[in-house]
Amino acid sequence: MKKILKFWNSLNIKYKLFTITSGLLIFLAFIVYLTLYFFMPAYYHQYKIELLKNSVNSIVEDSKFYDLEELQQRLYFLGKKQNVAMILTDDKGFIIFGKNEQHITNKYAGDIPMSNQIKEYTIRATIKLKDSPDLYHLEIAMPLQPIDEANTVLRNILPFIIISAFFIALLGAYIYSKTITKPLIEIINKEREEEQKRKEFIATISHELKTPITIISGQLEGMIYNVGKYKDRETYLQKSYESTQELKVLVDEMMEISKNELQEKDLKIEVINLSEMLGQLVNRQSYLIENKNLNLVYKVEDKLFIKADKEKIIKVLNNLINNAIKYSPQNEKIIVKAFKSKASKTVVLEIENTGVTIEQKYLSEVFNPFYRVEKSRNRKTGGSGLGLYIVSKILKSHNLYYKMESKKNSVLFTIYF
Repeated sequence: MKKILKFWNSLNIKYKLFTITSGLLIFLAFIVYLTLYFFMPAYYHQYKIELLKNSVNSIVEDSKFYDLEELQQRLYFLGKKQNVAMILTDDKGFIIFGKNEQHITNKYAGDIPMSNQIKEYTIRATIKLKDSPDLYHLEIAMPLQPIDEANTVLRNILPFIIISAFFIALLGAYIYSKTITKPLIEIINKEREEEQKRKEFIATISHELKTPITIISGQLEGMIYNVGKYKDRETYLQKSYESTQELKVLVDEMMEISKNELQEKDLKIEVINLSEMLGQLVNRQSYLIENKNLNLVYKVEDKLFIKADKEKIIKVLNNLINNAIKYSPQNEKIIVKAFKSKASKTVVLEIENTGVTIEQKYLSEVFNPFYRVEKSRNRKTGGSGLGLYIVSKILKSHNLYYKMESKKNSVLFTIYF
């Protein structure tokens, strides 16, 4: 039993759904068959008997308004509709309507084996007509054999029903598992991937937070106990403060990621003038550009409009412009271009910084959380490693195509709105 459970647990969800669905369909087919086989004869017998009783009672109640001809007409239609044998006799025993089938059955019953005798239900009634003082006697015999024969036929075709049900169930389960459950499987797999990424992200956060906390704790402890170099409290208080600021930046960025994930499906899409927005954002960074003596090449067409969540797109553009400035050496170029593509009729944004390159093998990694190409992992030179991760999350939530390229002497980031 344990081996079976272990094997079942190891099965792919698609095969589990196929097995369960086919099993349920086969089980349903058997239930239908057994219901027909065991309950239909009794139900049908009862239904026919009740129908006959109601019809005879109706004739008996209404007979006081009939003459003999009208009664014979009613009996004719009753016999034709319900396939019954009937005899109408007067008080003297003379047959007024019908054939004496009951008499024939009784006469030869002793010579017929019991297994071949016809099963029937009989009903008798006395009828009083409006134009006669005499009473008439009605005897009806309804055969029950046809339903028993149908039951025998059901038993004989059982193997074919089982085979048909089996193949129909397998086909139905296959179609169900391939088409209807495909989106469900994709959702489950996506959820598993997201959960795995979440676990990895939390593990990385723990590691990243541990470093500044350890540094701050060690420096404070050294200053408390006046140990060695930590006697210079002014220096190490300043270093502790810097570490807390790094920690604050890291926590703020993690909060931003958490906020983006919560609001990913709640974007406030509006029409934005990208040309004006870029001008404002670049002007805000002018001090940093001048401080590194960078040459700004600004080529942005007028009246470029896009549809996006304004707050989130500002976050993306700020991050990209800031990265371009931060990672550019002194006296290099920052190139900002935005134009409407004539071929695709999309708005294209390019942000490029010269004097740096990224190895091709690292380009696919830069959007992972906490990944930094600069291996010293110094946040003063390499940041937290969360900037491009946040950018990618926001752009993906907008379903926007983007790419990062490393050229001979520059790095280019492109977004297609």
